[in-house]
Amino acid sequence: DGDFFIADMMSKDGTSIAERILIVLENNKYKLKKEIAGDLFKFEIGFTDGGGAYTRFWNRYERPPAEEYRQYIIGRRDLLVPQNIQEVKGSFFTPSIWVEKSQEYLEKAFGPDWQDEYYIWDCAAGTGNLLAGLQNQYNLWASDIDQPNVDTMHALIDGGLNLLHNHVFQFDFLNDILTLEEENAENEKRAKLKLPLVERKLPPELKKIIDDPEKRKKLIVYINPPYAEVSSKGADEIKGRKAGVNQSKTHDKYAQPLGTAGRELFAQFLVRSYFEMPGCKIGEFSTLKSLNGSAFDKFREFFHAELKKCFIVPAYTFDNVRGQFPIGFKIWDTDKQEKFERITADIFDADNNALGNKTFFALRKNQFINKWIGEYKIESVHNVGYMDGINGNDFQHNNIVYICNAKEQLPNPRGIWINEQNLIECSIYLTVRTLFQHNWINNNDQFLYPNESWETDIEFQHNCLVYTLFHGKNNISSRFGANHWIPFTEKEAGAKEKFESSFMSSFLKGKAFSEEAQAVLSAGKALWKYFHKNSNAVSVNASFYDIREYFQGRKESGAMNVNSADEDYTALLKALRDALKALAKKIEPKVYAYGFLKD
Repeated sequence: DGDFFIADMMSKDGTSIAERILIVLENNKYKLKKEIAGDLFKFEIGFTDGGGAYTRFWNRYERPPAEEYRQYIIGRRDLLVPQNIQEVKGSFFTPSIWVEKSQEYLEKAFGPDWQDEYYIWDCAAGTGNLLAGLQNQYNLWASDIDQPNVDTMHALIDGGLNLLHNHVFQFDFLNDILTLEEENAENEKRAKLKLPLVERKLPPELKKIIDDPEKRKKLIVYINPPYAEVSSKGADEIKGRKAGVNQSKTHDKYAQPLGTAGRELFAQFLVRSYFEMPGCKIGEFSTLKSLNGSAFDKFREFFHAELKKCFIVPAYTFDNVRGQFPIGFKIWDTDKQEKFERITADIFDADNNALGNKTFFALRKNQFINKWIGEYKIESVHNVGYMDGINGNDFQHNNIVYICNAKEQLPNPRGIWINEQNLIECSIYLTVRTLFQHNWINNNDQFLYPNESWETDIEFQHNCLVYTLFHGKNNISSRFGANHWIPFTEKEAGAKEKFESSFMSSFLKGKAFSEEAQAVLSAGKALWKYFHKNSNAVSVNASFYDIREYFQGRKESGAMNVNSADEDYTALLKALRDALKALAKKIEPKVYAYGFLKD
């Protein structure tokens, strides 16, 4: 469809004016360019209504566009591919601002003459924008899985893209034969079966580079690989994931070393480059999962290469990418066998403003916070709540961590029962996970198994408990059973009847609290008193969640309103939240001191 649209846009008086586009319009009929596709797919298509609807539509616009925009429009053919197809393929256009930045970093890594001293191959080129701005066309190669993208690059060459025509070719990097060893092995099988022999679909000079161990050391695989990720529930599930990702030959060949990282297309590009072009350099855009993601723990056990440079930018600056997470440009040297431990990456915002730097660490699964909290899963008949969301160790999973009455409320519970024996540890967990705001920079930061220092810091423990009592992620409600989380006695709260449970007030009795925690408890008590004074018809056992629901009400959608019409309640809630923020500031340094996060 995109090629038909370009034929329409680049036309005048019913005839296309642009050279080397796949579909052309001639005398109000569409034709497939013979020299591009060959006679096999030759066709001619007219309009069934004489072109009436077509004319009415295009009469709204002036065609063709100004000459200075034509090559750019052809180069952005990717935007004309339906978004669902783009997402299934995982192909995302690299903004020119980051193309230029990546080339700056390649120069920092390999010197000012890197374009003359190194060979550069973009093996997931799309329409070739990653190579824009590079000068030495004799050292550049571009390939893509889709022939229309290759045809577009050929058209752009006529318009000034600095590539040689025979250096741009169709190639499926994850499935086609790459090495001479593969070619020989395949032809040996074919000879036995009396089948036609095959030859690698690579330009002759690129073959020589890939086959020569010394020349490979001067090869830079320069890519923005696809980001598609297969569903953990199966390759054919499309909901939010991509089908077919784990059906490539590369995935099958390297399934064991890849492990769960094989679900990601970009990991497959990395593993094939690493094993089959040893010694090469890799400059690649991808998420930071390869550095610190728990699913890449096994990947990091074999992918030993020097990480020379890295910068990160917001993912939402890339077409069709949503979410608050970083995309990093990483430069690897596979000729230097080095296990990744840490990298200090430069940070740039959406407008290319430098925001300083950040260190990323390689971690093992036994270092994550979920292993720590898992050691406090205690069987008890006196549970007081259930904490869900114990299936993800990084900031991007913090939104699924919360406390409710019982696991029976949840369709797929993955958490821990809370009781008197582990209440402190569960409070620490929820506090640590919710204390800091999630943003695109810290999205992949992992929460860790702490050192033992927290065990003797009673003030820290009590601060976390008080923080948990009044946090918005505490969804305990008297509608779903006994509320064991009322931190005050009936007299302190001004209740008109006896509470069903005195568990929490008894648990807090006799404990010492910091000034900040005391301020929170005091503000909370004022809120409880106001509730019991003004809510005769509501359950005496109301939780903090219930109190908020009573005063704030709900929208038609069912979501709780953010504000309340009751000004006194609003003032009391603000005082409580201000006190909670002060308590959070008190706790924050301890999170790093005790190793729950690395700075």
